[in-house]
Amino acid sequence: MPPATVPSRDALHRLLDALQTLIREHLALARVELKHDLRTMGRDLATGAAGVPPLAAGFLLLMFAIASLLSIWLPAWAAFGIVALVNLVAGGAITLSGSRRIAHSRIELPCTAEEIRRDREWMAALKNPAGGSPANAPAAALSQPGSRPDVTPQ
Repeated sequence: MPPATVPSRDALHRLLDALQTLIREHLALARVELKHDLRTMGRDLATGAAGVPPLAAGFLLLMFAIASLLSIWLPAWAAFGIVALVNLVAGGAITLSGSRRIAHSRIELPCTAEEIRRDREWMAALKNPAGGSPANAPAAALSQPGSRPDVTPQ
């Protein structure tokens, strides 16, 4: 092993600075991705919510018409009770299905995941420099505190 050209303390300090910067950049990237996803989700939710009042009014009128039709053959209280029961069962089934789907969904952060994968490769190259350094040479990354040659600010 060749003798160190830089005191160990300075090298450790630069490594810690680089890791702190790396973590800060990853958190900033995740924050930007989350903000974008939440903004898109909010816009989609607002668009979908705009149609709810007319839909609800039409649904109530349809249910009233069905209950009125059933009241020809049944007492009115039974006809409205049947329509209400069918709506409660259908609404409960739809709500259960939707809550299960939401419980299994994940928020994806593709850019952050890609950066973390590249960092793992970079760290593996730092641990084993004899295996050949990747295009983003670890030695070059340590020569400038707080910077990585393969990460470009956005």
